[in-house]
Amino acid sequence: MTATVDAVLAAVGSRVEHLRASVGARPATEEGWRDCDAITAADLAAAVDGAGPPGTGDRQVAASLLVQSYAYRVAAVSLAAYAVGLPWPSPAARATSVRLAGGRATALRFRADTLGEAGDVRSLVDAAFTGHLVPFVSTVRACQRLGERLVWANIAASCAAAFRAVEGSARDRGDAGERAAVRGRAAQLFDHAPWLEGTGWFDADSTDWGWQRSACCLWYRTAGGRTCEGCSLPRPEGP
Repeated sequence: MTATVDAVLAAVGSRVEHLRASVGARPATEEGWRDCDAITAADLAAAVDGAGPPGTGDRQVAASLLVQSYAYRVAAVSLAAYAVGLPWPSPAARATSVRLAGGRATALRFRADTLGEAGDVRSLVDAAFTGHLVPFVSTVRACQRLGERLVWANIAASCAAAFRAVEGSARDRGDAGERAAVRGRAAQLFDHAPWLEGTGWFDADSTDWGWQRSACCLWYRTAGGRTCEGCSLPRPEGP
């Protein structure tokens, strides 16, 4: 495979269809696009307020779920490329644009056709966290009061979801070698990202390599008390 961002995106998309992105400057005529290094607390506040009709939603929950969707959108494609041993498009804020709509991050563009070296977990962590998610956490907490532990648990769950999606694809294909490689690279990334320490863990013995959170994302407050997979809240006993 020729190492271009488009080729990497095709390889990732062939494994997990929903892990998609485009390349180039953000569309000038499509609403909601923001260059990630220029997103402000006001932008995120508007996105949170756009999660539902004014006055009918829980703003704290909306902000929490925005964090989760944003982290998954901006990092998952790069993490998936790294997970399968490919060069990775930079997830740094200066290299990405994201579309915010309906209280979620819904699309991603890589603004440059450059790739990080396959297997270079330190540079990937530097781009994804130091160069993007760490300042993003400060910005989102400036627009809505959220506990730092909750925010990083959301980001960790999004990173875990990216690895699990690729591992699940390998499992479905019966590719034991790629499954093992994805799990190993996930462990390396979490080991090199100190912000994720204590946010959760993979269940190596579960069939689907489940992720167990250490802090709740608050979704249950708008879901009739239902909890999401891997929730940190105690589950009621019974069927």
